[in-house]
Amino acid sequence: MHILPGSIVRSTAGRDRGRLYVVVALTPNRALVADGCRRTISAPKPKNFFHLQPVGSADRIGTDEELRRALQSAESKSSKREGITVGETGCG
Repeated sequence: MHILPGSIVRSTAGRDRGRLYVVVALTPNRALVADGCRRTISAPKPKNFFHLQPVGSADRIGTDEELRRALQSAESKSSKREGITVGETGCG
């Protein structure tokens, strides 16, 4: 699975390891990711492609609230499929 804008990804390295993000834009060396809470769509975090694991894709993301809902849905699906404990989605 490729990383494209709208992809839901899990951080695999750094202080935010395990956190889910949505890719909002791409640069030649990094993906700009947001979680709708700590990192908003207007202030995304640059992450190295090698430090991201694709999890799925989000439909239509226009606001931070929609982004948070998409991440919560992806987290619950991921935890059911893999039998893991639900991690942080960003807010709360």
